Amino acid sequence: MSSQTPIPSNNLQSSISDQTNFDVEVSPEQNKYASILLVCSWAGIIVMVITFLIYMAGFLNPIVKPSDMPLYWGMSVHQYSQVTNAPVGWNWLGFITHADYLNLVGLAFLGIVSVLGYLSLLVTYLRKKDFPYATMVGLEIIIIVLAASGVFHIAE
Repeated sequence: MSSQTPIPSNNLQSSISDQTNFDVEVSPEQNKYASILLVCSWAGIIVMVITFLIYMAGFLNPIVKPSDMPLYWGMSVHQYSQVTNAPVGWNWLGFITHADYLNLVGLAFLGIVSVLGYLSLLVTYLRKKDFPYATMVGLEIIIIVLAASGVFHIAE
């Protein structure tokens, strides 16, 4: 027999509803940023699904056929790039006519979604002459773009 007294369910329910019954005010900038992220993220996911289906169907002459992919699953990125002669960095754009590299378009788009949202915030903050926020957002854009361009190298 347990020495703990059970909590009546109606008390538990009322304490939960008391804790979640609050209003949060969201700025128009936050709503705009969230809307951009939502729409662009779904667009990127849809592009990824379509390009994956193109790849799996064998269209656009893939360099690495879907049936051959299990041969490479256990390899590191370095080994894979050596064996398949895969391009490094942004050089994959030169292979975009091949289905396996066309897959990267949706992924690359998802990588810039936050920058698109930040650009909308930057414009809004500059119009409002809110320079501290505009500076923070501008620096975030610069850091993301520099990181994506390969300027920052974390590990080799």
